[in-house]
Amino acid sequence: MSKVATNFLESHPDIDKVEFIYVDINGIPRGKNTSPKTLIKAFNGDLRMPISSYALNIWGDNPKGTGLVMSGDSDGICRPVESSLAITPWSNRQTAQCLVSMEDSDGKPIFADSRHILSSVIKKFSQLGLKPVIAPEMEFYLIDKYLLRNGHPQRPLIPGTEKRYQEVQLLDLIEMDDFEDFFALVEKSAHSLGIPAETAIKECAPGQFEINLLHHDNVLLMADQAFLLKRLIKNCARKFNMNATFMAKTFPNQAGNGMHVHLSLIDNDGNNVFLTDKNKQPQGVFAHAIAGLLKASPDFLSFYAPHSNSYRRIDHNGNHAPTTLSWGNENRTALIRLPEASPSANRIEFRAAGADTNPYLVFASILSSVLVGITNKYSLDKETIGNAHEQHEPILDMSWSDAVQKTSSSPIVEDFFGKQFQQCYQCIKEYEIKRFHRTVTDFEYHSYLRSI
Repeated sequence: MSKVATNFLESHPDIDKVEFIYVDINGIPRGKNTSPKTLIKAFNGDLRMPISSYALNIWGDNPKGTGLVMSGDSDGICRPVESSLAITPWSNRQTAQCLVSMEDSDGKPIFADSRHILSSVIKKFSQLGLKPVIAPEMEFYLIDKYLLRNGHPQRPLIPGTEKRYQEVQLLDLIEMDDFEDFFALVEKSAHSLGIPAETAIKECAPGQFEINLLHHDNVLLMADQAFLLKRLIKNCARKFNMNATFMAKTFPNQAGNGMHVHLSLIDNDGNNVFLTDKNKQPQGVFAHAIAGLLKASPDFLSFYAPHSNSYRRIDHNGNHAPTTLSWGNENRTALIRLPEASPSANRIEFRAAGADTNPYLVFASILSSVLVGITNKYSLDKETIGNAHEQHEPILDMSWSDAVQKTSSSPIVEDFFGKQFQQCYQCIKEYEIKRFHRTVTDFEYHSYLRSI
């Protein structure tokens, strides 16, 4: 493995630093900056970081009870992800970045490493002679680097004016042109990092955009690419005096940021096993997969909506974010949309996840649900035609606390993610929930301070 590092350094003799990155439970990039020579050390298995740093809350603290801190807080061995080693075009200094996963001194995967969670779920598909093909769509807002006095975000200035973007202008090419230099750097950076960014579009709110990744059948690699794309976009925005945010509900009266995930399954010969009849109704494995997703979505909701703000996006009848356990052909009000496609391109578009998520846990949740449906041969309810919000109960429109409790007591989550991970996640989320509930907000002061 050290040969990989040696060859890379020989090909890039002007490197100033190397960033080693891993993803914590909340999907936040963690890691360290090192000298170039540390790259060889890492590929020889001599780079270590604290295992407990996987189990950090959103403020970067270690809550008590995760099972990682008080057990000794030992270091894990950082194993570089070779495919992620690349130069970062946005950096002022010549910089390389490399993802790592951790294992203990016995070579066992760290239970809190979401990359290992996803890897274990993927292996279950190979036992069935199936391989998932996956592609996410990432929505985000570009915002001014300067916040308002109350700490709230504001949209960027329209170039050449003192006005800010206010109109929705879905699929507006003019607004895309306004940010042409930003998207050019994103495209260049994605190419450098091997990320298959296919298209960029103007989305449903002022300053909101979407970048789609081209599908492929290496799901673990796709999760790496989705995670790194988010970091890439944020770093590119800073080069143009902006910030990018994947916060699920950035502005209260505008569209939220989702991460829609497209999924199909192929057999060992590369054939799509998602089949439909002449009336476009899913059959066999396709039907079972959809049924599994519908049945298990409440169990995994706290991974699709991991933060307090996430539940402002999941608003029944509020927008396109799904709240019902429904599916339909070309139906964007349903939880699962089946896009119009040729038989070889039949796929699921799963619409529950926010862009504020950990993509490893989202992909693992979706695939676990599909496996449950296939192995148990769940039957599929009839298609929803028309507005799903008006025809079904808003099962997914629950509180953050209820979603975490559902995940924490779910046998499905325990089976696929492991009891240790399930308890660790519960500990982190319950700590976050308590802190949010104990915090007195500006709105509370505005409502009550003078009146009561």
